[in-house]
Formats: sequence, structure tokens, C-alpha cells
Amino acid sequence: IVPVDPETFSRMQQSNEPLVAYRCELQEGGCGMFVEGTTRAVSAHLRGHGITGSDTASTRCTWGGCSKILKRGSMTRHILTHLGVKVRCSVCGVVMCRHDRLHAHFTSSEQCHSASVDIVDGPRGRFL
Repeated sequence: IVPVDPETFSRMQQSNEPLVAYRCELQEGGCGMFVEGTTRAVSAHLRGHGITGSDTASTRCTWGGCSKILKRGSMTRHILTHLGVKVRCSVCGVVMCRHDRLHAHFTSSEQCHSASVDIVDGPRGRFL
């Protein structure tokens, strides 16, 4: 039995398809639950750990021993880098670490204007 974050569990039930999830590795209050590697699920999981407040407030990442200080609004994106989750252009196959960089690619590349985002799962992901 794998302990699954409530947000991830709900999405699993709704989609009726397997999801890739990652073990929570927050050092302070880490719960060991598995959370889907999406912006929405990670953000909700962080809120459950009390990581809330102004997006511009400074906070420290404690995921897997990290101690980087960043803005709270950047924490979800930062955690996704710890998970190794990336995004790929459906047309040319270019892989990037962040959605905003891939969308900039869509804008700048004529052949990729109508492309979609494919998720590239991180190496420690687990199918649920």
C-alpha cells in the first residue's frame, strides 16, 4: 500500500488512469506521502504542509536536504525540478525544465506554434 496525497488520490479516481507520483521529501514535517508531479498537485501538497502566504515572501526549501532560499511563489516550480519532471514539445521533441520556457519556444518556433505540452516524468516517479 502506497500512502497517497488526497489531491493525487482524487485525481486518480477521476481519471481512472495510472498516475506518476513522487514521495514527499520535505525534511521538516515530511509526510512520506506520494504526490503527483504536477504544478497543481505539488502546490496543494505544499499548502497542506503550511507553506502558504505571500508569493514574494522568502522561504527555505528543505526537499531532500536542499537549503535554497527562494520566493514562496517559486517553490512549486523548484520542487518539480527536484522531482525531475520536465516538459517536451509535441512537434519537435525539445525538452525543457519549465512550462514558461516551453511556451516561449512555441511562440518563437514557426513549426511549433500549434504544439502541445507532453510531460516527461522524473526518474523517481512511481506509477500508481
